[in-house]
Amino acid sequence: MSIDFGQKERTAFDLSGKVVVVVGAGQSPGPGMGNGRAISMLAARHGAEVVAVDLNPAAVKETVELIVAEGGKAYAVEADVADKDDCQRIFDTAMATSGRVDGMVYSVATNPPFDFETNSMTVENFNYGLNVNMLGCYHCNLFAAQCMTKNPGDSTGSIVNISSIASMKNEIGMNIGLMPYALGKCGLNQITEIAAVQYAGDGIRVNTLMLGPIDSVLANRDTQELFGVDADEATERHNEVVKLKMGRGTVWESAYAALYLLSDESRFMTGQQLRLDGGATLVR
Repeated sequence: MSIDFGQKERTAFDLSGKVVVVVGAGQSPGPGMGNGRAISMLAARHGAEVVAVDLNPAAVKETVELIVAEGGKAYAVEADVADKDDCQRIFDTAMATSGRVDGMVYSVATNPPFDFETNSMTVENFNYGLNVNMLGCYHCNLFAAQCMTKNPGDSTGSIVNISSIASMKNEIGMNIGLMPYALGKCGLNQITEIAAVQYAGDGIRVNTLMLGPIDSVLANRDTQELFGVDADEATERHNEVVKLKMGRGTVWESAYAALYLLSDESRFMTGQQLRLDGGATLVR
């Protein structure tokens, strides 16, 4: 069914009646907010029923409570995306509870523990980082698409994979602690393009939202831990990467970009890498 985008009464970015799974909807410890939580809240504000997924049950419960307090619809699913069976269970739960999946956002990232002094990491931690940052993305894309193919109509679903400019360039530093993250996001970018081709015939769109220096709780905490700097120096490093005068982006700007990719307004976009980076990747 065609969409009349020129209709005067049309409500922009309306997700009413849609079920959106946000993988990584919880919150890392520390002040501020994460991208996954902001995306979950904004999707609910625009009418979606949100399936909020996270490894941390307390954090994802808080996200659900914030949504419900605003009058939105949401429920929590605890899952470890490093486990294929857990990834499958996410979408089995969504189908059993909500009856459909219209959108999926993979907003998960981890920087595994490492030895800063020796710049070393165990093989187990390195592999776990790749499993979370990349393999979990593959499984969630696969299982989400299998749900979306059951939806009627020409446009059956939208998948948004959250990546990072760390997959393209490095300006704030590099060590073994960041490698599973950077390599995982490189793989995620490729997963997006392959899945976009694979599922286009089913009416499923798959896009990457590539984030630059966003002022998120995870970015602030991990930059300090990865490079042994304090909060002020971490902020300074991030600000130096941004080419725009206004400085770093916020998680709400990430959320609005994800909202566009989830909504019908982006129905003609698939297999793309939308960079929200303040111009950081203009010069390589």
